Amino acid sequence: MEFFNQVSTSKNQENLHPDFQLSLRNILEGITDHIYVDNKQSLDYFLRQINDNIEQEIQARTALLHQRVNQLEQEINEYKKAELVKQQTEQSCQRHNIALQQLVQSESLQYDDFPTTIKYVTEVASLGLDVERVSVWLYTEDYTKIQCADLYERPSNSHDSGFELLVCDYPNYFQALKEEQIIAVSDVHQDSRTSEFSASYTLPLGITSMLDVRIWSRGKVIGVVCCESLGSQRQWTLEEQSFISSITEFVRLVIESSDRKSVEAALAVSKNQFRLVVEQTGQLIYVYDLADHDIHWAGAIAEITGYTADEWKQFDLAHWKAHIQHDDLPRVISTWASAIQNKSQYQLEYRLQKKDGSYIYVEDRGKFLINQITGTGCIAGTMNNISDRKTAEKALRQSEVKFRQQAQTLEKALEELQRTQTQMIQSEKMSSLGQLVAGVAHEINNPVNFIYGNIAPANDYIQVLLKLINLYQEYYPQPVPIIQQEIEAIDLDFLRQDLPKLLYSMKIGAERIAQIVLSLRNFARLDEAECKAVDIHEGIDSTLLILRNRLKDKPGHPGIEVIKEYAKLPRVECYAGQLNQVFINILTNAIDVLEERDENRSYQEMQQSPSIIRISTQMLNEHQISIKISDNGLGIPDKIKQLIFNPFFTTKPIGKGTGMGMSISYQIITKNHGGKFYCLSSLGEGTQFVIEIPLKQQIKLKR
Repeated sequence: MEFFNQVSTSKNQENLHPDFQLSLRNILEGITDHIYVDNKQSLDYFLRQINDNIEQEIQARTALLHQRVNQLEQEINEYKKAELVKQQTEQSCQRHNIALQQLVQSESLQYDDFPTTIKYVTEVASLGLDVERVSVWLYTEDYTKIQCADLYERPSNSHDSGFELLVCDYPNYFQALKEEQIIAVSDVHQDSRTSEFSASYTLPLGITSMLDVRIWSRGKVIGVVCCESLGSQRQWTLEEQSFISSITEFVRLVIESSDRKSVEAALAVSKNQFRLVVEQTGQLIYVYDLADHDIHWAGAIAEITGYTADEWKQFDLAHWKAHIQHDDLPRVISTWASAIQNKSQYQLEYRLQKKDGSYIYVEDRGKFLINQITGTGCIAGTMNNISDRKTAEKALRQSEVKFRQQAQTLEKALEELQRTQTQMIQSEKMSSLGQLVAGVAHEINNPVNFIYGNIAPANDYIQVLLKLINLYQEYYPQPVPIIQQEIEAIDLDFLRQDLPKLLYSMKIGAERIAQIVLSLRNFARLDEAECKAVDIHEGIDSTLLILRNRLKDKPGHPGIEVIKEYAKLPRVECYAGQLNQVFINILTNAIDVLEERDENRSYQEMQQSPSIIRISTQMLNEHQISIKISDNGLGIPDKIKQLIFNPFFTTKPIGKGTGMGMSISYQIITKNHGGKFYCLSSLGEGTQFVIEIPLKQQIKLKR
């Protein structure tokens, strides 16, 4: 029970859940009871039983941790999916805004002929909607057929025109065109409005989805703008339908502008429709005349600035600058100046003050233009309110920071769990091993003491008997024939000479067994669980004795030479049992490395360059000692040397190493003894492990 009290107060157990500590205590008490009842059970049985029970408990706790990690990962994935949908929507709206802005700023709408203008519109619509084909179709005067004014195919970047479709051949489609402003079809082959085109049109061209918007002019349908998507089916969003409706308005404006019979009327209608389209986009549009410094404002003035259209239209450049946040103003002025100087486009984001004094983030896109009539320069541009996007970006960054912190916390918790698991398993293994070794030593020690204690009296008795035999031979030199025959049969002279030697050999053997028992007890250190002053060399020698079988010669393999370079050291305050555990971990690894190297060497090579383990101790200063254990093996690569103290890291084959020894040893030296434990190694030059610990523990550390 004293052992369990020590385990339950262990520093390594402090962070464990109370229920887990209780269940672990019950398991260990049950297993250890069997250890005391029957010491003849094998060590493997105890270790497996301990491992099974502890690993089951730890796996259950690990499963709960993994469940929580999976839940967090699921929440993160759902959040990312939502953000992805939001980003895609924003990107789609941005494409639409850019496309509309290109049309707004395009000179083709004002000066180019109708075919050129329509080609430009179909290209912009294709890019803005991200579809492969965009075409404009116009009814003939008798409305019996419809003709293609322009077809733009983005994959080949080509234009075509002149195709005709008879209204009578596709009655369902043209009836829908009369009744519906927008025909949004995801599956052209299944939708009754477009299935008529499958055999002759959509199927051969690979068209899967269509978005058609009819062109209204002067109260009647004069044509249709057709957008066609290839490949997988596409669900058309309301934003996309609104965008194509705006494009259709541009097409209508172009058509009406090209009508020379109603130039004045078409111009007035176009301006009004243009204003409506701009307002629907939520953009504020400006044209700054560089000659007279006038600014013409249009679009969503009230929505963005908070001022009425009449109030804001009175603002000149000075008023505009006054409403730009003062930290952003130098960058804005510099960008404008560069665009004017280079006659180029610009795009920037800054904070704009509204009428109520609050600030919003705006995206300002503009371009330097030349008035073809007056020859003067101007800047035309648009402004969008992007405050919601900025807020979302800030929230996303904060969420990413929060999730990174949670991930780091979980990672640390997992590392701590692995470290605790390592310490518990290894500590229990060493505890069971120590108890078994101590029990074996105790059981051997009793009969050995009995034998050793009776050797001296037996020797005395035998000497008396031999003396008596000598007296018989002296005074009765001629025994009876039967005695003479027995003397010759047993070779009495030989027995008289060999019997003392036999007793001496028994004495030497008993002394050797007593030394082994003492070494086993020193290694177990069950009577020194607390921090005590001990002889470090005694612990090292006991460990070497335990490993003697692996160090000695074997058939075909010379033994591993151990060189001791002990300095004169005072007794050191430490946990002797824990230090012995460190020694056996280091020495076992060194032996494994040397044996693995020797498997690939001949017997002659092993004799010429034998395997050596060197153990040296020294005083670093009046308060510290160092213990160096080195081998002349192959050395450790740098990338592996950085990982050797990590829990569960091992380079040994499965089943031969657990990766726990060095991690436990590092914890014992650095945390339990306040020392240093590090490795010095280079490829081809062997490996040295250095232990530095104080002579006295300033604070009595708990195990």
